[in-house]
Amino acid sequence: MMLSMILLAEAGARVPGKAAREFSEKDPTGIAMILIAMTVVFVALILLFLVFKYVARLYNIDARNRLRKSRPDIDFSDDEHIPGETLAAISLALHLYHEQMLGLENAVITFKNAAKTYSPWSSKIYGLRRTPNH
Repeated sequence: MMLSMILLAEAGARVPGKAAREFSEKDPTGIAMILIAMTVVFVALILLFLVFKYVARLYNIDARNRLRKSRPDIDFSDDEHIPGETLAAISLALHLYHEQMLGLENAVITFKNAAKTYSPWSSKIYGLRRTPNH
């Protein structure tokens, strides 16, 4: 078969695919091809979503296990409950620290006008003077 295709290609004759010809006869409008293509794309997107979702979970589990192995003296139990007041105090401390750091950014910025006001971006000589003929 490969030899016949090579000979036909050397002869310059077009080798139409039998499957493509049958498909075009059965679906002249191309709706089936559109549905097949869209299905393949959406299935691929769903598979990518699931792969990324479960790889992230596996990475988190692996990181937790490495942390437990590196620090055996600390109990990393998941059932530990932190009281709401403690969480509120931590949140307030982080908020105040963040506000203090942003306080330095509230300085006034002034701009000086440039002595040279010419710019090729605002130059009128590069514009069109008349309507181009098509």
